[in-house]
Amino acid sequence: MKREVTLFINSLTSGGAERILAIVATELVKQKIDVNLLCIEKDSVYKIPKEVNVTYLSSLSKYDSNIKKFLYLPLLALRLKRYIKKNGTPLIQSHIYRANFTNLLAKLFGAKHQVQVVEVTNIGNLKDGGFAKRVNFYLIKFLYRYANKVIFISQKMREEFLKNFPYVNNYCVINNPHDIEKIEQLSQERVENFTFQKDKKYLITVGRLSPEKRLYSLIDTLKELNRDIELLIVGDGVEEQSLKAYTKEQNLQRRVHFLGRVDNPFKYIKASDIFVLASEGEGFPNVIIESMVCGTPIISTDCLTGPREILAPTTNINFQLKEDIEVAQYGILYPIDDRDSLKKAIELLLNDNELYTNYQKEAQTEAQRYSVKNIINQYKEVLCVD
Repeated sequence: MKREVTLFINSLTSGGAERILAIVATELVKQKIDVNLLCIEKDSVYKIPKEVNVTYLSSLSKYDSNIKKFLYLPLLALRLKRYIKKNGTPLIQSHIYRANFTNLLAKLFGAKHQVQVVEVTNIGNLKDGGFAKRVNFYLIKFLYRYANKVIFISQKMREEFLKNFPYVNNYCVINNPHDIEKIEQLSQERVENFTFQKDKKYLITVGRLSPEKRLYSLIDTLKELNRDIELLIVGDGVEEQSLKAYTKEQNLQRRVHFLGRVDNPFKYIKASDIFVLASEGEGFPNVIIESMVCGTPIISTDCLTGPREILAPTTNINFQLKEDIEVAQYGILYPIDDRDSLKKAIELLLNDNELYTNYQKEAQTEAQRYSVKNIINQYKEVLCVD
């Protein structure tokens, strides 16, 4: 009998969790497993195999307000309950909070299925965040006790979560899988809309332009660096216009290049000299793994979850830098918002050829640990239950 799994997410719009789900679905299809994909919204960026059976639970889109999306949760749960009854679905694994909450509410409304939720955010970011984040925190507090399994994407994330919700006792950790071969292939593509000049050095950061990414800190650091060092910012988000205005105020518009959202960020990472992650918080930053695959040395904040586990895997995950830099096994870590330490790390990498070359080589090898071929079996173990 052919095995069948059902995955559930808000949408397939651009984002790390969405990309990971697309990778998982694609690999499961390759392994002759039937995949059903449920989406709340119809926005799609990531391509999935035509063999995946996709069902949309609403006509909502990314343009609808967060309040409307929140109020839709009970209706979505009822629709999901009907889907489960109609199709005899035994288990649904959901990714991202609205899908997770809908999955759990459907169970509370009487759906007869097992619920798995994938937790992708450091719980502290929600507990100490704004109103919307705190709403998510309290929904987790109320609903996650009904999950049959909680899947964390990093060890430190699991630790922080269980400090707040010790009653969750059925869990596991599965790092995000990456399509290494595809990243390598895309990284070789030619960059046509930006010119990398041979007499300059380029920093790059990729991701959502939002407050927690601390991009002002990165721009401020650039002011203190040699003028032949420039910065590429790839992505879009709520802070895009204010960041552009700030860059102009600092007279850095010739050195900071906003490239917006791009279909293939890997070719820009490959062509750059250093990847920098300046975030105050992450879950499991996929872009660090992707930069490792591209052979671009990495400097990252030692934020609470993710970077230390990836770049310094043999160290204590409960340690967090408060000053200076740490020249770790696969990249350099520095304290959040510490501009002096970031400047020191950048200058060290650009001036130490041996360290730079070592990071290029060792990080590419280490990245294989996160290949989809190595991690997909962990997903199959939790999804393909009898």
